[in-house]
Amino acid sequence: MSNPLGKSVPFSDVFDPGLLFPIERAASRVRLGLKGKPPFAGLDRWTCYELSWLDQRGVPQVALATIEYPADTPRIVESKSLKLFLGSMNFTKFVDDAAVIAAVTSALAPVLESDQARVSLLRPHEWAALALCQPTGESVDVGETIREGSLQLQASADEVEETLHSNLLRSLCPVTSQPDWGTLVIRYSGRRLDRASLMTYLIAHRSFQGFHEECCERIFGDVLAACAPSSLWVGCFYTRRGGIDINPERWLPGTERPTISGRLVRQ
Repeated sequence: MSNPLGKSVPFSDVFDPGLLFPIERAASRVRLGLKGKPPFAGLDRWTCYELSWLDQRGVPQVALATIEYPADTPRIVESKSLKLFLGSMNFTKFVDDAAVIAAVTSALAPVLESDQARVSLLRPHEWAALALCQPTGESVDVGETIREGSLQLQASADEVEETLHSNLLRSLCPVTSQPDWGTLVIRYSGRRLDRASLMTYLIAHRSFQGFHEECCERIFGDVLAACAPSSLWVGCFYTRRGGIDINPERWLPGTERPTISGRLVRQ
């Protein structure tokens, strides 16, 4: 299958793993100037809100699905193709939840060129436990109005350990040029990141064309260069499109990954 993004694609109600379309990670990392092994570890987490199938009686079932795979898989899955693939399950019978999980996991393996994808389901009786949460740390979305962007992050010589967040994360789809919105969270120990400089950086980033994973890796690299941190974790929590939200995280090896306790309000 060719990349369905930006194209009119007929909906299929026949289970079809062939709808999944891979995207190589290497191309975006070359654009970021990354050669060889990246300076980060990471995880890509997808929440799928539009999953349905039939039980053995033919009764429709629904669930929220979470898909996670590490940032060292050779490829990612294109989000519209994932939506189409999940939609193709709507009229397929599965014995139980485990069979659904196995079908999705098996379909992802050849696309990612990895068997490290982990799939979990949250059924309707469990939804009440799905917590809404606020981004942690200090918001940088305050202060003087800044209208011009700059991709030059600045940091002082003062050493700090802190968490910052912004709800102003925006980037553009590299295929359709449509905007993607999200919340950025940065947790680090290193030279103190200048707040005004982070704001101008995010304003400039609003015109950057890249998939969510590339955006996260770009921000990680720029914070790494500016702050020379001993620990660093960057999370980009994007709002949902097509019934899927995408949440890439990247961290400096040895950094403790924070616990994600729920989903943000805009997701």
